[in-house]
Amino acid sequence: MNLEQIPHEIIEAAKALGATLMPAAIGSAVAQAWEEGLSLRDRFIQWAVGICVSYYVTLGISSIFGLGQFAAQAVGFVVAMIAFKSTPKFVAGCSSALEKLPQAVSDRFLGGKK
Repeated sequence: MNLEQIPHEIIEAAKALGATLMPAAIGSAVAQAWEEGLSLRDRFIQWAVGICVSYYVTLGISSIFGLGQFAAQAVGFVVAMIAFKSTPKFVAGCSSALEKLPQAVSDRFLGGKK
């Protein structure tokens, strides 16, 4: 690659990234459209989480089921909408489990409660 091709490569990479993440971004935005009372910070965080979850779940589902590009984009859109609602519950569940972890480890290895 020479110096003249670098701007073109950067633009192509940005377009590919945008095309990959756009269905998830739109799905998250649609899910937020009916949510009231969210601060701008909460909206941004949930939008970003929806995109991230959708990206990785869509890759997995596409690999398992051999989906084409159009079907994968549809799955990404739907997963982003679902991730928006389910992520707070998942985080709360993980937090609850992590709160109990030190005591469980202590009980297991130091012979606490039985």
